[in-house]
Amino acid sequence: MKNETATNSVFINGRNQIIEMLQHMTPQEKGRILKLIRIKNPILADELQSKSFSFHDLVNLSTQDITKLANSIKPAIFGMALKGLDVKMQKKFLSILPRDYAEAAYGTMTTFYNNEKDLGARAKNKILETFQKVFYTGKII
Repeated sequence: MKNETATNSVFINGRNQIIEMLQHMTPQEKGRILKLIRIKNPILADELQSKSFSFHDLVNLSTQDITKLANSIKPAIFGMALKGLDVKMQKKFLSILPRDYAEAAYGTMTTFYNNEKDLGARAKNKILETFQKVFYTGKII
């Protein structure tokens, strides 16, 4: 009986697993959990919040923050990251960005690439890394 319970249980043994779980939660669920963690360990809560930020959370940034982020990223990278998103999200980002930047990003979005999925994932990761540096360390690349 003991072994059955142990094999049916899920063990969380690292921050990376917690961060990954937080990335898949709705903003409300994530906020509730981080609030509970913050009560006991504010430093851990801040770290989890900053590292669990996903690409889809960018849509909730202010216009100024999206523009600030775009200033640190090439338009081609931004366009590649937007390529797989729904049209509504693409329009939101492109309408916020400066016209020349948005046109360059759109050019990348409408170009076919053989390895689009891989390039899109790499572009999203690059944007999230840049977001971490710009907003959580105050260091602009």
